[in-house]
Amino acid sequence: MRKLLPVTAYTIRRLLRQYQGQLKSVAVEGACLVADPEADLNAVLESLYLDEEEVRTQVAEIEKLMMTYQLLLKAGAKEQATAIEDQILWIFGLKRIKGQTGQETPAMPVMMAV
Repeated sequence: MRKLLPVTAYTIRRLLRQYQGQLKSVAVEGACLVADPEADLNAVLESLYLDEEEVRTQVAEIEKLMMTYQLLLKAGAKEQATAIEDQILWIFGLKRIKGQTGQETPAMPVMMAV
């Protein structure tokens, strides 16, 4: 079974930490594992997508989205990067809830490879 790359899992954990308290699960309670910063993200995907081929498809989609996300952050395209964040969170069965001001929180700062 294909797994998330470590750098992808790290970035997703950062997103989950950044938006902790601002995310809502869209899955039926108890139906699957819920993604949080300490969860095994591969296990979460396997609990959400029961078919092995679907898990592989979602992992590939996340990896593609993550590459696009990093490029958008480097280019300063924060609105588009936020849209990618939402797509990644949705794959994990989460959606962002808007704050009291009606504004969503800003995108995560760009990570630079060393």
